[in-house]
Amino acid sequence: MSSKGERNMSKKVKFGISAPVPGASVQELIDFSIKAEKSGFNTVWFPDHVVFMAKKLTPEVWSVITAASTHTNSIHFGNVGDAHRIHPAIYAHRLATINHISRGRSFLCLGYGEKMNLEPYGIKWNKPLTRVVESVKIMRALWSGESVNFEGEFYTLKDAELQIQPDFGNGVPIYIAATGPRALRVAGEYGDGWVTNAMPSRLFKEKSLAVDEGAQNRDKNLGPIEKTLFIFISIAKDQDGAYASIEPVKHALVWPELLSQAGYEIEIADEYKGLEYTKIMPNNKEMLKKFREMGQKYYSREIVMDFIIAGSKQDVITKMEDYIEAGVDHFFLRDFSPDKEKSFDIISKEILPYFRK
Repeated sequence: MSSKGERNMSKKVKFGISAPVPGASVQELIDFSIKAEKSGFNTVWFPDHVVFMAKKLTPEVWSVITAASTHTNSIHFGNVGDAHRIHPAIYAHRLATINHISRGRSFLCLGYGEKMNLEPYGIKWNKPLTRVVESVKIMRALWSGESVNFEGEFYTLKDAELQIQPDFGNGVPIYIAATGPRALRVAGEYGDGWVTNAMPSRLFKEKSLAVDEGAQNRDKNLGPIEKTLFIFISIAKDQDGAYASIEPVKHALVWPELLSQAGYEIEIADEYKGLEYTKIMPNNKEMLKKFREMGQKYYSREIVMDFIIAGSKQDVITKMEDYIEAGVDHFFLRDFSPDKEKSFDIISKEILPYFRK
């Protein structure tokens, strides 16, 4: 084993996997969670959407997480959602209850949000960071068991309390999803964990420094922040096979605002500007068409392969080692492999054991 591999082995890294949402039925999601636990994953993450670009079955994730937790024993469950759709007191009440049902195996991730889950329902999509910070403060205050008074820009509480607290495990860890400078500092200051989306390891390392900067102001009771990478993975015989399965969806795998930060000097035409995943509306056919066009026109194979983990088993291990060297504590994988059953087996039976020797 290489010296780099030996260094990596000294660090205990978590491995999570995205539930197959949208598309899978509630029972299929429960079965997937059972399989993930048996296969050695630490976490299952549920994208918390009302709708997706792909118009497929989309259950409410906290109901599924609650059900899945009653069929498993050790794996942890969480979402990737926003702070706009649910009042933090209601969220705190729900999550404290799920903490009891799962016996401490649930966590929460709050982020920027997506237009598709808010605007059609008349929910304002504004000041996401302010909403995240207020929500985190309110939930933690209510979980303390004390009466809470809070005056914020969006929420006001007067003598508010919960009559159930999260008493199992480490309570309800809160991850904050962030990529922009201010959001990274917010994640470092307030998050039990930080989640960021697919990017090259060199860029992850750079953004990690901004999280560390914010962490200088964090409550000492929070402990060190866990750094999580949400990343797409494709495993095949070789890189050609791995890339072939992701090429048709590459428009959704790379965030355009990260291109220049990763060192790619690409001038995107005005007609494509503002076409980010968070702003796409599934019923706007012209927007979807332009979104796909942008990916085909500007995202070369070199760029896509730099932003994701793809190739043979050894290619995947090598790239994961690079990310671990850059500071990743927790991989949150979204599988786009050509044969997902085969790739699941490779990850669980070969890759996970490699990193746990």
